[in-house]
Amino acid sequence: MTVISLVGAASYMPERIVTNEFFLAEGEREGDVPLMFRGVKQRHHVGPSETAVEMIRRASGKLADQLNLNLARDVDVLLTNVTVPDMPFMGCGASLANALGLKPKAVFDLHNGGCVSFVVMLDLVRSLMTTHGYQSALLCNVQNAGGRLFSQGENRVRKQARIPGDGCGVGYVVANAESPVRSIIVRNYGEYADDMSIVRDDGSCWWEPSERAGYVDFNETKIAVITNRANRIVPDVLKAACQQAEVPVDRVGTLITNQPNRLFLRNWREALQLPASRHVQTFERHGNLFGAALPICLEEAVSTGQLKPKDWLLLGGFSHAGDYAAAAVVHWRAGENVAA
Repeated sequence: MTVISLVGAASYMPERIVTNEFFLAEGEREGDVPLMFRGVKQRHHVGPSETAVEMIRRASGKLADQLNLNLARDVDVLLTNVTVPDMPFMGCGASLANALGLKPKAVFDLHNGGCVSFVVMLDLVRSLMTTHGYQSALLCNVQNAGGRLFSQGENRVRKQARIPGDGCGVGYVVANAESPVRSIIVRNYGEYADDMSIVRDDGSCWWEPSERAGYVDFNETKIAVITNRANRIVPDVLKAACQQAEVPVDRVGTLITNQPNRLFLRNWREALQLPASRHVQTFERHGNLFGAALPICLEEAVSTGQLKPKDWLLLGGFSHAGDYAAAAVVHWRAGENVAA
């Protein structure tokens, strides 16, 4: 298996900042909101004309500046995951390649993986680099459901609407041992896939004409089941990734997970017995960033100095109602002399 390295990440956050007052129904107070949906003070929302391609273009420009990349030359594989695609039926990869002036050898638009799609993309890239000899890859995650779905009139007063925030994160992967990925674990729990559904109050399907807004059906029963599920499968996959990498959990210098809510973040960290200082958290400022959370949090950890050279970095989490759980261990900026 080819050794691959995750060497950098960058982000773009939409200009529009939305506070909690935006979501309160008439006569409602902040204390009326269930604990599951509290903890975000502000979040970003995409504008009506803001596309996934433009968000990725801005984040990729930052990444190219940070790593001194010529994107037209230095990207063999382009991968995207977008929560609400710009167009039905198709991803934005081909359009993005054109916007960035790329001539990639392969383009993949992934519609699975959700909040852990960044790790799923890492796994796919490692396979491609091993079997096809590709040398570089750009991994792109866009979360845009906040502005596109949850800000709609009848949706904005639903309790769940205050959690999603929008943003874009990109990562760069190369086939060398500069910042080696030491393990990747991806688990699929198909038995949980149907617990996530988009519904409308008039009973229509999402593709049918309707005057009612679609939303994710997370009733109280589902929330309790998914909470118990996530508190089990996420620590399990994080520990499995450490075991595969032969790195004791207590040696993890930085933990980055998806950012669904405060309860999950606390429970996962405590299950690993890691201090809060090692767990990157952006939930209060950005809300639930879905798949974009991992690369956005990675950029923050690097820029603030929380993630240091030679640190063991643990990435992971779960998606949707638990149909995917994934984790990876990276020896950050460890260099060529790190033992395999």
